[in-house]
Amino acid sequence: MNNLIVTVDLDWACEPAIEETLDFLRELNIKPTVFITHRSPRVEEGMHEIEVGLHPYFGIDSSHGSTIPEVVNYVMDLPHNLQAFRCHRFAVCNSSKQAMAESGMLISSNVCTDLEIVSPFKDRFGFLEVPIFLEDGGYLWCEHSLEMNQELRNIVVGKGAKVITIHPMHFALNTPRFSYRYDIKRSMNRSEWKNMTKNTLNKLCWKDHGIRNFITELLQAASQTSSLGSLIEAG
Repeated sequence: MNNLIVTVDLDWACEPAIEETLDFLRELNIKPTVFITHRSPRVEEGMHEIEVGLHPYFGIDSSHGSTIPEVVNYVMDLPHNLQAFRCHRFAVCNSSKQAMAESGMLISSNVCTDLEIVSPFKDRFGFLEVPIFLEDGGYLWCEHSLEMNQELRNIVVGKGAKVITIHPMHFALNTPRFSYRYDIKRSMNRSEWKNMTKNTLNKLCWKDHGIRNFITELLQAASQTSSLGSLIEAG
């Protein structure tokens, strides 16, 4: 298999950023797997054409709850159509994994590499663990070039299933470096961040080459794409 699997972590993104990201993927005829932190009208209206898993946050400052059972109950009530989860900040432990397994989840995607192709594997909880090849935030944090090069292009079209992760706020803001989005988020409270308007996004968006340009070139280089759900169907 040499597919590129596109996933999207909502991370409490504002609705205009979610719309922009999913509309972009729709235009490319890509079926993403979206991991949700909260309810989104755009995600819910598109559930007939996208996969929707869960993005619980088990940290001490989580808005999902203060205990593992509270967090699990919260996210399980969110509309979803795929038994898959990825923890926010990859904050997963044995107890939270067991709780998600007992809730019926089948796929975990909580291993993030730095451009390493690692095949999906079964973990001790019975999950199909699907490692991430490239996460936009991690890519920026590692200060990789935002110019698409031939080496990366060859990897993208080469053998192996490669999972990439897009965050709508990175995409909409066209983040040029890790600190750019981080500083914007620190300047707002949770409500302001989650309810940012399209006009505000446009004003804050980086106008030169950024992560959105890089992701666009990456997806255009892919020979074919698939979704996490296809891994279950493939057995």
